Amino acid sequence: MEPATKETTRPTVVFDVLGTLVDQTGSMGRHVSAMAALDSGAAAEVARRWLAHVAHQERAIVAGRRAFVPSHELDREAVAGLVRDGFLLPDAAARLTDASEWLQPWPDTVAGLDLLTADVTVIGLSNASRRVLAGLSTNAGLRWHQVLSAEDAGSYKPDPAVYELALDTAPTGSGTPVMVAAHAWDLRAAAAAGMRTAYVPRADGDPPAPDDTFDLHATSLLDLHAQLLGL
Repeated sequence: MEPATKETTRPTVVFDVLGTLVDQTGSMGRHVSAMAALDSGAAAEVARRWLAHVAHQERAIVAGRRAFVPSHELDREAVAGLVRDGFLLPDAAARLTDASEWLQPWPDTVAGLDLLTADVTVIGLSNASRRVLAGLSTNAGLRWHQVLSAEDAGSYKPDPAVYELALDTAPTGSGTPVMVAAHAWDLRAAAAAGMRTAYVPRADGDPPAPDDTFDLHATSLLDLHAQLLGL
């Protein structure tokens, strides 16, 4: 990959955030354990139910079964349900309102983004709301040139409208953006929207099916950087 000049624009790489750049499931469980004084098993169950509620409601919104609400509102719904069902005490729930803003990056994330932002245009594209992304950017030390929320499209991935945000934001002349994710479903939808794709494995991700044909397979963000430099 040649360095950008006045005549060429750097390639654009678009990152999924939740699960790809931050450990959503594991760090949510650890945060719940610390804030709610639960043992690791109980906290993991709370995190599982919380994230399942959010995912289910996002699918309902994409399918048109309910009106759009941003992810931090879905988080509040999930916490209220956990209190109602006896998995959280009300005082503990009050300490978890911003839990999604404190998700921890994977070990290679910060160094990988530092490398990538030096050589390519890096855009985050997430189902997280603007509020959550602002907190994550600060608390996890995430570095990018632009970050886009599904809130801007009034829907959630895998709705094509969300990927259009990234396609419309990529600098002129930078070529087809590369979508990077640990979720095969995310990459399939990005490819259908006209993006190139790169898979990076993460715990609790969605691995490719045998017939998936993503453009790049990287073992980490550092490996992804090396592969992009070789293009």
